[in-house]
Amino acid sequence: MLGKIYAPFGQTNWLPGNIIASLMIVFCWGYFIYTGSVSTIWPMFGTANQLLASIALAVGTSYIIIIGKIRYAWITIVPFIFIGFTTVYAGLKNIFNIYLPQLQYGKTLTQGIINLALSITIFGCACVVFYNAIPNWIKAFKERKHPKVIFAEE
Repeated sequence: MLGKIYAPFGQTNWLPGNIIASLMIVFCWGYFIYTGSVSTIWPMFGTANQLLASIALAVGTSYIIIIGKIRYAWITIVPFIFIGFTTVYAGLKNIFNIYLPQLQYGKTLTQGIINLALSITIFGCACVVFYNAIPNWIKAFKERKHPKVIFAEE
C-alpha cells in the first residue's frame, strides 16, 4: 500500500521497505498484545485463518478453471462455499457480539477499535478476491470450454 505513496515501497526486493514494513507490523502487533491479552485476538486469528483457507480455495478453483478442467472445479467450490459462509457468519458475530461491545468500555476501547479495524480489513481483502474470481467462474461455466485469458485484465 505504501508503494502508492512512495514508489520504492512497491518493490518487494527493496530492503529498507521490507525492514520498515516489518517493523511497523511487529510494533502494531506488539502494542496490541501489550494492551490486551491473547484471548482478545484469538477469535480474529480464527476468522483470518478460515478466510485464508477460503481465498486458497478460490485461487485453486480459478487455477482448475484456467487449465481447462472445469468439470473438477466442484471439488474446490463446495468447500469454498461452506467455509466462506460459515467464516463470514462467525466473523460478523465476532464483530457485533465481541468487538462492538468492547467500544462501550473505556478499558478495552483500543482493543475494540483495533479488532474491529483489522477484522474489517481482512473481510475487505477476502471480498476483493471473491469479487474478482466468482464472475469469472460463472463465465467459464456458461461457456463450458477452456477460457483463453479469462482472468487477465483487458
